Amino acid sequence: MMLFCYFLITSCKEKEETTPTPTNTGTFILESSGVVNGVLDKKYTCDGQSYAPPLTWKNAPSGTKSYTIIMHHIPPTGDKHVYYVVYKLPSTITALPENNTTIGSFGVNTVNGKNSYTPPCSQGPGAKIYIITAYALSAEPIIPATTTKVTMDAILEAISTTILAKSELSVSYTRP
Repeated sequence: MMLFCYFLITSCKEKEETTPTPTNTGTFILESSGVVNGVLDKKYTCDGQSYAPPLTWKNAPSGTKSYTIIMHHIPPTGDKHVYYVVYKLPSTITALPENNTTIGSFGVNTVNGKNSYTPPCSQGPGAKIYIITAYALSAEPIIPATTTKVTMDAILEAISTTILAKSELSVSYTRP
């Protein structure tokens, strides 16, 4: 937790002219009822129903106008697998229901190239770690008209100067 606070303070100082200074109402927290003891329920993977997991967040900093959610995994090969990019979530939204397909705008996932959730389906033995990140933003992301696909990298660039806080939920899943 200290590292996050240090990152947040350092980030604000380095980008003082372009990044708003957050006023914390508590620690920004991302949670999911689809995760038990750090393990992603099978329902949210390719071995289950392939639903997007339900997500809730709380204690966003004052001045939050929008949220962005990203789920990704970086396997040992180093390439990035992106499963979920949801942005333009208004500040009045503090949860996404299971299998969300209508709330927010969807970016492209790297598994099948669609603008939707795609479930983890990692190959090979052992548990894999997936990171779900919620970003509290001081403004709704502005995507350049020249952007043909809203990827994880494109959305991170679009929100880079408006991040007030972020919360990460690390989850694991082992395929049967």
